[in-house]
Amino acid sequence: MKILVFFSLFCSFAFSQANLDSVLTAFQKDKSLANASMSFLAIDLLNDSVIGSINDSISLPPASTVKLFSTATAIELLGPSYAPKTKVYTNSFDTKDSILQGNIFIRGAADISLGSQYFNAEDSLSQFLWAWADSLYQKGIRKISGDIIGDGSAFGYNGVPNGWAYDDIGNYYGSYPAGLSIYDNWVRFYFQVPAPKLKPLLLKTFPIIPNLTLKNQLIAVNGVGDNSVIYGGPYNYDRTIRGSLSANSPVFIVKGSMPDPELQFLQAFKDVLQLRGIQLDGQLISCRGNQDKLNLPIDYTKLQLLLEHTGKSVKEIAYWTNMKSINVFAETLNAWIGYEKLGEGTTENGVKVMEEHWASRINTLGMNLTDGSGLSRSNSVSAKNYCGLLKYMYLSKNREVFKATLPVAGVSGTLSSFCKGQCAEGKIYAKSGTMRRIKSYAGYVDTGSGKKIAFALIVNNYSCSNNAIMKKMEAIMNALYLQ
Repeated sequence: MKILVFFSLFCSFAFSQANLDSVLTAFQKDKSLANASMSFLAIDLLNDSVIGSINDSISLPPASTVKLFSTATAIELLGPSYAPKTKVYTNSFDTKDSILQGNIFIRGAADISLGSQYFNAEDSLSQFLWAWADSLYQKGIRKISGDIIGDGSAFGYNGVPNGWAYDDIGNYYGSYPAGLSIYDNWVRFYFQVPAPKLKPLLLKTFPIIPNLTLKNQLIAVNGVGDNSVIYGGPYNYDRTIRGSLSANSPVFIVKGSMPDPELQFLQAFKDVLQLRGIQLDGQLISCRGNQDKLNLPIDYTKLQLLLEHTGKSVKEIAYWTNMKSINVFAETLNAWIGYEKLGEGTTENGVKVMEEHWASRINTLGMNLTDGSGLSRSNSVSAKNYCGLLKYMYLSKNREVFKATLPVAGVSGTLSSFCKGQCAEGKIYAKSGTMRRIKSYAGYVDTGSGKKIAFALIVNNYSCSNNAIMKKMEAIMNALYLQ
């Protein structure tokens, strides 16, 4: 209690002589922002008045605050309880002599929760596959004479969205959505890191990926952290890793993007089947690249359903999307939107639906979206666009569901250190965005006087560090809280 009183008095003292306008003026005059572009708007949600603004109609690349649009759209259009269903079929359920005389078809629904570390313990990531294998075993199947066919074609095979940088897409945050996803579509590289100036040794990967090659250009250095970058695109099994890792680490895990989630899904399923005692005589066949051979689209009305798996809901995926800023989760939500509304879950379809939905509800002038996560620098959004979205969601029946996905300043998610120990701690519910020379925040403020504020702040091309720009933005957040 004494600490809370101290910081309350600190904030009152710090801002008693300066209202929001003076704080914003100082922010604009900061030398490190002399060549920066910025957009800021704060509105009172209770009386619809403007509290403060700077170039509020200027559109800028905002980084991960784009996720506010993908999560809000999914919640509004699909509903919080919407969940994908992955289905397993066969074209022949003749199990004479315990042999399935036909193929297995896995119809993907872009369920990103399958084997996800956000919904499963580390030692049970493959638990859902064991449940599937158990189901087939209980049906009397001990051998599959045909092939196992993975079909994620309803979500396309375009790989990463337009505008993603080459030095992003090989890393875990550059993972892309897929009709059949597994393990967050990540690869974990386990390194043993020796003394400084020596090369780390790759011990193993999870999952094991046949044909994957990694050109190791890492070096061990003193210090703490992962300063590595993985290079390699979708469906490409040649990877290069450069940079440095902390020296003298017995096991250091670096996460990268999975080259082909659909094919990796099939491999993981085959491995579990074999461990369960079910032999596969045929091959693993991905629909990607086999359109003619498989006569796509597959007519599932002529097949027999073996089992069905319901994934995590929009509400659950949206929570982690905003709380931990998971790009592949945001892109998956966008894919679900495109699939449900236009019949194919591509990035382009999802973005099209998203833009059309908001165009009739808020001011979208100057807003251009390329993806659902914000990793593309082709996105451009203004503070006014964001405040329009936030106001709409504040009035929505889904307000509490949406707000619950947002990190809380000084408390949770990507905002756990933002405004920590300051008067705005615990009073800001917002999404952050960070890329090279881009920093943004957008969300809500519950002020000390009882006001409800929606705000957005985007800054591009500042000359200071990310930590320094964050500190400068904290001053604005504290001033908003004191309104």
